Amino acid sequence: MVAPGVPEGGGRSLPSWMLKVVAGALAVVVVAPIVLSSSDLVRWATDPLGLGLAPAWGWLVFVALDAAAATCVGMIVYSAFRGEGSGVFHALTWAFAGGSAVANYRHGMTTPARDDAVFFASMSLAGPLLLDAVLSRVRRWIRMDDGRQLVARPRFGLRWLPGVAFRETVRAWQAALRYGIARPADAVAHVQEQAMLRQLPDDADRLRYAFDAIGSPEPYAARRWLTARGVVIDQATVDAVTADRPRPPRAAAPATPPAGIPMVLDAPPAELDLSTLSKRDAIRMAFASLGSWDAPAAVAWLADRGVTVDRREAYRIARAEGPESHLSLAAVGVR
Repeated sequence: MVAPGVPEGGGRSLPSWMLKVVAGALAVVVVAPIVLSSSDLVRWATDPLGLGLAPAWGWLVFVALDAAAATCVGMIVYSAFRGEGSGVFHALTWAFAGGSAVANYRHGMTTPARDDAVFFASMSLAGPLLLDAVLSRVRRWIRMDDGRQLVARPRFGLRWLPGVAFRETVRAWQAALRYGIARPADAVAHVQEQAMLRQLPDDADRLRYAFDAIGSPEPYAARRWLTARGVVIDQATVDAVTADRPRPPRAAAPATPPAGIPMVLDAPPAELDLSTLSKRDAIRMAFASLGSWDAPAAVAWLADRGVTVDRREAYRIARAEGPESHLSLAAVGVR
């Protein structure tokens, strides 16, 4: 996950047919070393200089070593897709693979083939090694998809060269790792925004800058955006900056206290149907959502949501309740 107000970049996933091709190729590559190792294990088990077993018993040596390692491999894969650690199966895989490698190496030393010992011993270790590399990447992908690991691996290219933008690139790299910013351009923009905020004279201007940056008049979102860039704004500054902003109409709750006075909420429910409001309250809601007293914009905002109001009524409310009137909005009921 990324920090609030920080751009997030996602990875690209392969098409399903390509995933099947990769999985099939991986299965072949992992199984091939096991098959090659098994042939030499059986010869070693039946060789008088090895274990000297009967041919039928020789295959049990393969089951005890390579087949056991393959079983542990299957448990590791299953654990990975369940999002769990492999635990003891990882150690057992390498224990069985190591035993198989020693057996193949000792048998190879007794054959006339020059490279027999090294090759078959390597085949015993190649399968688990390849599997470890693949599962490590798969686990990382799963953690990133689940939000348990940051996805940031930005590449800044020639910006690292001294004289280009070395210091800014260092700060962008730090921000990318700290906040999980995957795109280098977003990390650089993040650092440049921090520099811009430091140059502004006071917190009020920083808050106004945040409103413009996020494209919303919502103080909570702006404060989170600023906090992600190292700027903490107090409530007094928020109140001073938003004092002239329109407020949404307050809806009366269905419950009524004993005194008979309706309980007043700060804002209507998010799922409120605008068509259930009066025309004046719908206009107030439009002003509050837009964060300005722009009457034409409020009319257009309502029209996009299927509510038609008189433009002249929007102008009258803006003049009567806007910043020049110094009047607070009255509590209204949902009708």
